[in-house]
Amino acid sequence: MENEWRPKISGGRCFAQWHLSDLFPLDLLSHSLPQGGHALSGVHTVQAEGARGVHMTSPLSFPSSQVFVNCLMFPHEFSIMVTLKTTCSKREYLLSVVQEEKKQLLLGLRFSEEQLQLVYHSPRGRERLSFQRVWLADGKEHLDYVDGHQDLYTSSETYGLEVFQIPSVGLFAAMAHRSSKPGSGIYRWRDGRFELHQNITTFEAHSWKHFIIGNKVFLVVSNSRGPVSSGKEASVIYKWSDKKQKFLRYQTLETYSARDWEAFHIQNQAFLAVANHRKGNGEHKINSVIYKWNPGTRAFEVNQTILTSGAYDLEFFTVGPYHFLAVANAFDGTSTSIDSTIYIWLRGAFQHFQTIRTFGATDWEMFRIGDRVFLAVANGHMLYMHGKSLYAINSTIYELDLNAQMFLRFQDIVLVCLFAVDWEFFTLGDEHFLVVANSYNGLSYSLNSVIYRWQGYEGFVPIHWLPTIGCSDWEFFSTMEGSFLMYSSARQSFTKVFKLKTR
Repeated sequence: MENEWRPKISGGRCFAQWHLSDLFPLDLLSHSLPQGGHALSGVHTVQAEGARGVHMTSPLSFPSSQVFVNCLMFPHEFSIMVTLKTTCSKREYLLSVVQEEKKQLLLGLRFSEEQLQLVYHSPRGRERLSFQRVWLADGKEHLDYVDGHQDLYTSSETYGLEVFQIPSVGLFAAMAHRSSKPGSGIYRWRDGRFELHQNITTFEAHSWKHFIIGNKVFLVVSNSRGPVSSGKEASVIYKWSDKKQKFLRYQTLETYSARDWEAFHIQNQAFLAVANHRKGNGEHKINSVIYKWNPGTRAFEVNQTILTSGAYDLEFFTVGPYHFLAVANAFDGTSTSIDSTIYIWLRGAFQHFQTIRTFGATDWEMFRIGDRVFLAVANGHMLYMHGKSLYAINSTIYELDLNAQMFLRFQDIVLVCLFAVDWEFFTLGDEHFLVVANSYNGLSYSLNSVIYRWQGYEGFVPIHWLPTIGCSDWEFFSTMEGSFLMYSSARQSFTKVFKLKTR
């Protein structure tokens, strides 16, 4: 019986009620497998669609004494969480608890294509509870995590989104539009929907970044080209005016096909960093710049430059007393297979910490689950010299190993990311998710972007597919009305807001 798993239990007092307050989750699968990495006949590890698991051709079992250490009673209330991929169409036992001496089934979880059944032994004999309406990931879409909430028809294609709050004013979304007329759009959330609030002239804007210094609210845009009249490239910082209730030009900074800005504070000092992608002559190995706020002049000044290769994204994060800046390098002029670099702040400047080989990297996303620290990279495509681009490549999640003092590969998201350009991490209740922006597969921009759910040992597992067109960015936000995901399209003048269902 392929895929069956039968932990055994000894004794006959399994369903007596006994209230304990210190019971913790148990990984039953780990108890079924041999320790120390030893091989077990009929069992091997597999990876499918980015999820890691165990494939078995015969049942696994272990004595209950391994888990019932301090108490021999089966818990009166319990839950079982499992992710299963199977080809079986008949009824199979997923889990069974057996009285070993009599081979009597005390508890069993049985499944088929149509339903789940909980089978248990009671004073009246064997009884069953059937669950008819079960969500099964069988190649058809059964999971309802999102509802379409708002379709926003914009003035141009959108390369990036930034959702932010202005204290005592409200929620806003800045959209980086390709077209310079009427420019990029600043939208305000009113009555549960986004409405256009302001247009700002930009030049093939790729992203916006919101930040606060003191009680002043700023936005900075990354322009990837200059105006046709002058050709000189520059990105612009805007400051919110409470009086005029809009953003006004504040400071202009020279940039080179800027792709991203990152704003952060270190020891109460404010910084801005720009990812410069390439110069007008096509040179990609250029300096990206870190600026520092001067309280005296009330302006940003150059603090440090770092050599980058077609830089596309910056991610600042803090672990304990240490500050890091991850740079996604996308192209060196001949190949997308290059090193991206993580820097650490030491003695007043960012110093080299670690390099990681990436493939047209377009985004770093740092996130925490408990006390664990992760970095996810979005690999765009693989290209060398004048060869053909390969778009169906892995994106990878790395985890910080404090003992090794470096990020180690944790999970490959396999062949589900197609020209991935963005990761967005979010949490709903006690559950953690990642959503990827899939942009292009070499033939079409109409692709599914994917939501992944954290499954502990298995890492992130794909659980929902969202139809998108040239998806360029995702943003998660919450309001009084609920929690939402928002995506922008680099191929259509269209942005969509989804409302997330919580149960």
